[in-house]
Amino acid sequence: MSLERIYTCGKWVNNWIARRADISGNWIALKDDLTIPLRTVSFAQLNEMSNKIANFLRENFGISKGDYVAILSWSRIEFVATLLACFKIGCVLAPINTRYTSREIQEFVDKVNPKVLLYEKEFSETVSNIETKKVCYDCPNEFNYEKYSSNDVSTACCLEDPALILQTGGTTGKPKFTIVSHRMILWNALNTVRDLVIPGDVTINTLPLFHIGAFTYLIPLLMFGGTSILMRRWNVDRFIDLVEEERPTFLFLVPTQLRMLLASPRFKDADFSSVRWFTSGGGALTPDIIEKIFEKGVVQKQGFGMTEMGPGIFALDPWDAKRKMGSIGKPNLLIEARVVLPDGSEAPRGVEGELYLRGPSVFSGYLKNEEEMKSIIKDGWLATGDVARVDEEGYFWIAGRIKNIIRSGEESVYPEEIERLLIMHPKIKDAVVIGVPDPKWGEVPKALIVLKEGEKITKEEVIDFLKDKLAKYKIPKYVEVVPQLVYTETGKVARQPLKILYGKPEDKLEV
Repeated sequence: MSLERIYTCGKWVNNWIARRADISGNWIALKDDLTIPLRTVSFAQLNEMSNKIANFLRENFGISKGDYVAILSWSRIEFVATLLACFKIGCVLAPINTRYTSREIQEFVDKVNPKVLLYEKEFSETVSNIETKKVCYDCPNEFNYEKYSSNDVSTACCLEDPALILQTGGTTGKPKFTIVSHRMILWNALNTVRDLVIPGDVTINTLPLFHIGAFTYLIPLLMFGGTSILMRRWNVDRFIDLVEEERPTFLFLVPTQLRMLLASPRFKDADFSSVRWFTSGGGALTPDIIEKIFEKGVVQKQGFGMTEMGPGIFALDPWDAKRKMGSIGKPNLLIEARVVLPDGSEAPRGVEGELYLRGPSVFSGYLKNEEEMKSIIKDGWLATGDVARVDEEGYFWIAGRIKNIIRSGEESVYPEEIERLLIMHPKIKDAVVIGVPDPKWGEVPKALIVLKEGEKITKEEVIDFLKDKLAKYKIPKYVEVVPQLVYTETGKVARQPLKILYGKPEDKLEV
């Protein structure tokens, strides 16, 4: 056996939860809010549960290393235990978006070809005609894992073996199926040390477990000996209750969740004194959001991640949170980053280009889609599709997505820049900017805005608000008030459906 085999393969790769249970078995690993009081499991109990689920899957469905197990479920302790059971077996867990229709689930199943689909009974009707083996996840007579042996039947894995299949956001097209390896998981956990996550830390996991963002801190805390409180579904009042009752030490929310939190009448008097810091990803924060969090005596910082890498890639350290407000910070310890111009050269400081990344927490490709994988690997770097710049001090700033750029004549317009300004207008609750056809310029910006309750607005008010903040070509030529925007489960704007609905070059100031 070569030395390489020793440091790349073994049960340490995929059964580290057993070691954590051995070291600190009585510490609290997980809680969830399926019941009041919260359900709670220690590391020893979680390891035992995952052993039983592993034996259940092996004996009933012949699950072995390399097989796929699909799961359709809201966040709960059993979900995480099943993930760890799959790690032990060496099989691959493939979570399904809980918003999917029967058609979309069947497409998912056809692509992944799982040996079994685990689902919560809430989705019984949705999966009734899905052509694969199925088990009701919260039906004791079907998912009766507790009757099975708790003997550890783990199989040694290698770092490059797949552990998860997670879909990309799919905000501009069909989601891609990303292969997450054990290597990616372990290196991301090490990168998370940058955020000063320590044993005993407590967080509330608010994102659904079919999205990469939900694993940003979940797996590192399981490794380091912290506690994750799983919210079954996001609810701002329930979130505030959990903060006051469970005393988390840090929190991760996407911008949409933060806006909902700040809009809650309870936020002003809520007790966040246990929280060292908030962090956010999935979109830029506006200064008003950041300032309101600081007014609570809590540091608000930002980060940056993606399904294809990390997800912990950049972090803005707490001591820079105010001074570099709006920046995604600097790369994590084991990440290289550069900004590249169209000709392939590195962009000078302050000049925008495409963000390129490399490091050990990169993904292992797209499932059955090698061509797509090749298209984003350029000269040994991962081309992210994000437009970024680096300032004189080495801090990175994101301008927008290349796919979202509006080409107006010879100019490039980044919708995200305009959106960040629009939602600072006192009458505007939410906004997105899309490109619409124009006979002279080819394409021009159009603002879709959601007004705050009881408000009305004129086009002139919108233009006047922007004209001293943006170059003339960036100011929307059209404005349409819409009842609501379309968002993904993780708070990102789903632009394609909005372009289909509101893509005409016209103004409309009444809903």
